[in-house]
Amino acid sequence: MKKVVLQEFGGPEVLKLEDHPDPVCPEDGWVVETRAIGLNFAEIVERRGRYRKDQATPYEMGKEASGVVLEKGPSAQGFEVGDSVIVVKFNNGCYGEKVAAEPGQLLAPPDGFSFAEMAAFANTWATAWLALDEMGRVRPGESALIHAAAGGVGTAAVALAGSLGMGPIIGTAGGEKKCRLVEELGADRCVDYRKEDFREAVAEVTEGKGVDWCLESVGGEVYERSLDALGPTGRLVVIGFSSLEGNYAEQIPRLHPLTLFHRSIAVAGLNIDQLDYPTRPGCWDGLVEHVNRHGLRPVLGPSFSFSDIAAAHASLESRASTGKVVLEVGGV
Repeated sequence: MKKVVLQEFGGPEVLKLEDHPDPVCPEDGWVVETRAIGLNFAEIVERRGRYRKDQATPYEMGKEASGVVLEKGPSAQGFEVGDSVIVVKFNNGCYGEKVAAEPGQLLAPPDGFSFAEMAAFANTWATAWLALDEMGRVRPGESALIHAAAGGVGTAAVALAGSLGMGPIIGTAGGEKKCRLVEELGADRCVDYRKEDFREAVAEVTEGKGVDWCLESVGGEVYERSLDALGPTGRLVVIGFSSLEGNYAEQIPRLHPLTLFHRSIAVAGLNIDQLDYPTRPGCWDGLVEHVNRHGLRPVLGPSFSFSDIAAAHASLESRASTGKVVLEVGGV
């Protein structure tokens, strides 16, 4: 089968499809024939060799995919050969035509999703769901500020916030086209960060009260200004630092507990890679039930064939794409 295993770190050109043996089916697991692969910004950082201090080649890539169960181990339970499934592997290995999965790494998709939608769903929507429901404890009528609102997690957050009864919802994105998409998804206003300070929009839309909940994925100055935009009892959930290079710890502003105390605000962090959400009680089932009930779907961005994986990474890295970038495998 064809698979991507990094032999060096660097630009998109290091992503090469090579022949590898088919995966061995675990005793208590499955082998899935891949139909689509979802790309995540964390994989850009991994490809550069900057995701973990201990990164070394050869390095497996790919955290989520969709496909059909091809083999089932003798003690595997929950999925049968022929089932359409989502694969989530935080230990990587989804950049392949076939993927071995252990218990907890296969998920049942929402109703009626295509393979591309399945590959675009799990990690982005689980991130947004946990940031809203568990870390943010949001309630109907509360206001929201969502950064990178035209991306995979951002579009999920806008849709989920609206379905949870939040409002007003303010998004940020780069350019008129992206802002139109964000408002079409239900945001009351989208700020083009290239032209406008989102704090002014927050003050206007919330009548000076500040926002109740903020999803922050950019870091640096955006993080500091997002803290300024919080109102009393506001919650900011950090899910990444896409604007930062090198040592994050040296570039992230320090926040003193007295600031939290005096302003009555909260800051939380959410690292989906470390949370093992597929096995978290109620998390996946709750998300899928909500999505089915409200008829929500992921926003699909550019689609590439598996053989064009370097171009797909370049598209995601350029920040020109909207929604979730997906690789199609086997012509599906």
